[in-house]
Amino acid sequence: MSTSLRHTRRDFLRFSGGLSASILAVACVTPGADTGTDDTAGEPAVEKEQILVWDQFGEDSVGVNEIVVKFNEAHPEYHVTREAQTNMRDILKTSLDAGAGPDVMYYDTGPGFAGVLARAGLLLPLDDAYEQYAWNEHILPIARERASFDGVTYGIGNELEIVGTFYNERIFDEQGLAAPDTHDDFLAVCEALKAQDIIPMAWGNQNKWPAGHTFSVFSGNIAGKDNLAAAISGELAWNEPDFVESIQIPFVDMVDAGYYNTDINAVTYDDSNLLFYSGQAAMRLTGSWMIDGYTNPDNITDPVGFFFYPSIREKVIAPPAGLGSGYFIGRDAQSPEGAFAYLNFLFSDETIGDWLEGMAMIPPVRLNADDYSISDLLRFTIIEIQQNAESMGFNIDVLTPDNYNTMMFDGFQEVIGKVKTAQEQADDLEAAMQEAIERGTVMDITP
Repeated sequence: MSTSLRHTRRDFLRFSGGLSASILAVACVTPGADTGTDDTAGEPAVEKEQILVWDQFGEDSVGVNEIVVKFNEAHPEYHVTREAQTNMRDILKTSLDAGAGPDVMYYDTGPGFAGVLARAGLLLPLDDAYEQYAWNEHILPIARERASFDGVTYGIGNELEIVGTFYNERIFDEQGLAAPDTHDDFLAVCEALKAQDIIPMAWGNQNKWPAGHTFSVFSGNIAGKDNLAAAISGELAWNEPDFVESIQIPFVDMVDAGYYNTDINAVTYDDSNLLFYSGQAAMRLTGSWMIDGYTNPDNITDPVGFFFYPSIREKVIAPPAGLGSGYFIGRDAQSPEGAFAYLNFLFSDETIGDWLEGMAMIPPVRLNADDYSISDLLRFTIIEIQQNAESMGFNIDVLTPDNYNTMMFDGFQEVIGKVKTAQEQADDLEAAMQEAIERGTVMDITP
């Protein structure tokens, strides 16, 4: 399919209002706007209940800041202060343990991330809130399922997403190329681009996690959705031949063939996007979270197309799909009811347009894509998720335990760097999964 595009800190906050990304939102409002207290003339000041939110959207995320402003205006009894954290995985658990963490956090779902916090007793169960706010009536089941651990719901998953191949349509047209239908066709496209001194695929793996998405793509297409679900659930060995091949092809064979930029492990994710934006690279294997970036004319003026990575040996494809992150509430939240109200507002009718039109992100709610002014690719993504959810695969790293993910991320860098073989990495992944099974940290996602 080708689609043309255009595309505590808590105490400090109580007294200062927070030196954070929320300042951007506050600075944009008119004098006399909500600053966290009620200073209505003639009436005694009423201190608002403070809600500290940590997320990973970046300080200049206008869309999220607008949602915060809307919430504060609609709920005068509360005041949300938002902080953008670039190192959430490194600091969140320690901060919550110390009582210095946020009331609400936007964090990775899955047993290796939010599951660790839940099992440590650091998150507030939300089963009662789901009933109180009737979230089951409009929030998709996957958003609750992926944020539940040991039979208890702790969050609302967000950012429905898929992973596939974005490509520069101008380059493809100039080179007489078309979106490939098979893996062999894809390799032929890479050869043609390489012959013209064009980087076939931009890839930066300094951050390590991009390799996890690549592995998810090839595992889904080679092992298949059911076998991948079984492996994630600890019921099928990760060193089976299909998974070894899923490592060998992208991390060894395609590297050796020169289908990526050089120094993959030294290039960051952002820098690999720059290679694509500039036209030095013709393709990017990544997720729909980049739609906003790839439709922004300040980044790239060439039209961008998209296709799912094609079939390998005529097998049915299973493109990775799932959730980006999710909203959770800390066990020691100062205002649990305020936090519930904020989560409820995030996925209400008032904010769906902010997610879709303002940030090109798909909220986990039932919606009609035609009701919103969005890009063709975002509309395609929504329709694919709505119509073909049963055939989609998985983003492995959001479903697997933390020790497995560590082995996956570190190990793939070693495979790319020729420190270990594909078979050795597969053996190490299986050993990590067996360790997780013994710990009881494996999530069963089999039907």
